[in-house]
Amino acid sequence: MNDTQNLGSLIKRQRNRIGLTLPVLATKSGVSATHLSRIEKAQRYPSVNVLRKIAKPLGLDEQELFNLAGYLPSEHPMSPDQEKHRLLAELDILLNRVTADTNRIKRIIQQLHSKS
Repeated sequence: MNDTQNLGSLIKRQRNRIGLTLPVLATKSGVSATHLSRIEKAQRYPSVNVLRKIAKPLGLDEQELFNLAGYLPSEHPMSPDQEKHRLLAELDILLNRVTADTNRIKRIIQQLHSKS
């Protein structure tokens, strides 16, 4: 998973976590639902301007989102809450990978078992 996918996944998870649909986030941020969908699917990488527009409706601090997007140097100090959100976002990404890998392993085992 590359940085674009990670950021898109993080944005989608945060949007879902706080119960926003794409159309509602689009309305609140002024960014089209189509563009937001493409960001979430890692088909587009959000500009600083787009990140500014979506940060508040997503309940995230602009600086926090810029850090996650790689627009600010990693040495930039984060508040404890920002670090907590960053770590939770990374954990979400890792858990999704583990779940996807586990499901893939189960399918392979089932296929092997059915061919026995």
